[in-house]
Amino acid sequence: MVKMRPYISLTFAFSLLFTTLQANEHYLLPEQKSDLLQTLKRKVERAHTLSVISTDLESPILSRSIERLLKKKYQFTLITSSSSSAAYYAKYINTKVYLPPSQRPLEDFNINIFIIDKSDICISSLAFNEQLLRQTQGIVSCTTAREEIDFGLALIKKYQQRFELYN
Repeated sequence: MVKMRPYISLTFAFSLLFTTLQANEHYLLPEQKSDLLQTLKRKVERAHTLSVISTDLESPILSRSIERLLKKKYQFTLITSSSSSAAYYAKYINTKVYLPPSQRPLEDFNINIFIIDKSDICISSLAFNEQLLRQTQGIVSCTTAREEIDFGLALIKKYQQRFELYN
């Protein structure tokens, strides 16, 4: 029994390290755009709920994954300042799309967050727009940290109250 303790401790240490490495991912854009989109695609395809705050959501890869999610009748919430993104996703059942009130200009609205199943969050310095991700420098951080997810969920609630439901 005494000889097993070092092995158990070592195994626990390696599993903790592996879990920590899996929980936090960082992407430097535009160099790691493909890796980011593939990661988001995989996360969306396994999701039951997806909430996104983004100035623009126009990516063919992400759109296909979100459409598959919606065909399974899972939930999608989009908060955006882009009327074209709002119009594209509002046509789906189980989707709630929010736009800023028309009397309030939002030149400085630049929050970009993906929350997947309330268990993963990705925060980006850029909107989830294919062309922007391909050409502009930025960073995206994805994590499973509870405090980050809670912060993102609080933002979702606040913006749902401040923005108008798109019909």
